[in-house]
Amino acid sequence: MTYEELYDEWINQPYEDSCTEKFEIRDGVAIIPEGTTKIGNRAFEDCSSLESVTIPESVTEIGRSAFYRCTSLKNVAIPKSVTEIGYCAFGCCNSLESVTIPDSVTIIDWRAFEGCTSLKNVIIPDSVTFLGEKAFSDCTSLESITILKSVTLIQHYTFNDCSSLKSITIPDSVKEIGVGAFRWCAALESVTIPESVTRIGCYAFMGCTSLKNITIPESVIRIEQNAFKGCASLKSITIPESVREIEEYAFEGCTSLTTVILPVRMRDINLTAFYKCPSLSTIYVPAKTTDYYIELLPEKLLDKIVEL
Repeated sequence: MTYEELYDEWINQPYEDSCTEKFEIRDGVAIIPEGTTKIGNRAFEDCSSLESVTIPESVTEIGRSAFYRCTSLKNVAIPKSVTEIGYCAFGCCNSLESVTIPDSVTIIDWRAFEGCTSLKNVIIPDSVTFLGEKAFSDCTSLESITILKSVTLIQHYTFNDCSSLKSITIPDSVKEIGVGAFRWCAALESVTIPESVTRIGCYAFMGCTSLKNITIPESVIRIEQNAFKGCASLKSITIPESVREIEEYAFEGCTSLTTVILPVRMRDINLTAFYKCPSLSTIYVPAKTTDYYIELLPEKLLDKIVEL
């Protein structure tokens, strides 16, 4: 069974609400009794009057869609007893401005904070080992994110369309940046990818229109399709010796790109890899490799080859 099939099977399971308490909302405040161990699936879903919640220390799990679309919820403190924040637990809480994730949490599930458009800063603690797909997607006010050293995979679309995100710290525990992980992060100016990363997924930084600098480490072997498409502020790129292939449209629409530095040898550069890069004036290649790159690059780029 493929990854996508497993996801479809899981996501289409019926919700089984394990919440045995009938929680009360009084004057905009959720009343969750001491001794509650789980805030069940959909426990407060669509409670638009809910403004604040205090989660007792007895709670270990926040269930799927537990606070989904609680559009007036502004702040939440998650206690150190919680180990799992479920699928879409705080999704579309568009008034949520701050959240403290304690170092007891190991799982932030898929779409946990998706669409929290007022959320500005998040620190993901060392304890988190699973950061799900789209966990912070469409958090359009999110300005900074710090991921500490336990996450090994930045899943597909985790920070998709975080259009105010200016900085991101990627720890050296991360081995893979998933599909569309930072797509349309229009305010992101600079990213340093650690040597631990072996894969940068397709669409990973697509539409990061403010991105001026990016360092691709020697551990990456392929730049996937559309990975940096539309990075209109990117001026130069150095392809490390480890990279063997640049896929289709990888740098399409990088309209400020003037300089590309290529390694000694590559297996393939797709003919569309540098499509619609009107400012590209120089492609540096190592000494005595011009003939080799004439075979790889499209004809319209051959006059830009300069040997180092």
